[in-house]
Amino acid sequence: MSKVIKVREKQTIFIHWFNAFFWFALVMSGFAIISGDFVRFVPAAWPEFVQGLLGGNNTVILIHAIGGIVWVVGLLLFTIFNFNKVVLPFLKNVLVLTPMAVMRDLWSMTVTLAHLFGLMKNTPVPPQGRYNGAQRLLGTMIIFASLAIAVSGMYMFLGPKVLNFTDSALYGMLFRWALVVHAAAVFLVLIGLIAHIYFAVVEERESLETMKSGYAEVDFIKHHNALWYEELKKEGKV
Repeated sequence: MSKVIKVREKQTIFIHWFNAFFWFALVMSGFAIISGDFVRFVPAAWPEFVQGLLGGNNTVILIHAIGGIVWVVGLLLFTIFNFNKVVLPFLKNVLVLTPMAVMRDLWSMTVTLAHLFGLMKNTPVPPQGRYNGAQRLLGTMIIFASLAIAVSGMYMFLGPKVLNFTDSALYGMLFRWALVVHAAAVFLVLIGLIAHIYFAVVEERESLETMKSGYAEVDFIKHHNALWYEELKKEGKV
């Protein structure tokens, strides 16, 4: 059996599943809110069921908003209390902020996906760090999309309560744009999460196990994350 080492702290595992739970709950309640004949993202039976169960669309909106606030506050508190130990190292590893980094990670992701479909077999995947190119691109997108979701959601919920929309057309225009940004950011993240879940459940189940136990097999790291393996060697952890 391959040697295993601890690669994730308990608080990291907690915030991952905290985030996953609220994403699922907020997406499901969000789909239940959008129930018009012109715009609907799920079969009408779902919003009808949820709104009937909870006593109307206004209640669903309130629950969705409260859930969103708890999600935002939870992430903020986690960031404040774990910034140096968890959040800052994660951001340093995952954020893709330069054109060169984007091109490098796009190439890595392209080769990885091509191998999945039996293409580019003679082209090796470039050595990867703790997070591969696809994970870095997805992580960067989720971070910025989540900020957009949080800000736009807060405005849509609190704006009508604290601002007099009849005083300025700007408030209404911002509300409509907030709705567009909110929906677009959510669907952008959902597309990425489908790929994330597929790889965790089907292609690389070791990654899922790591997020449950906090431990990873050294052989898996050496094979999939060669640059990270070299870092762990220098630190004397493998």
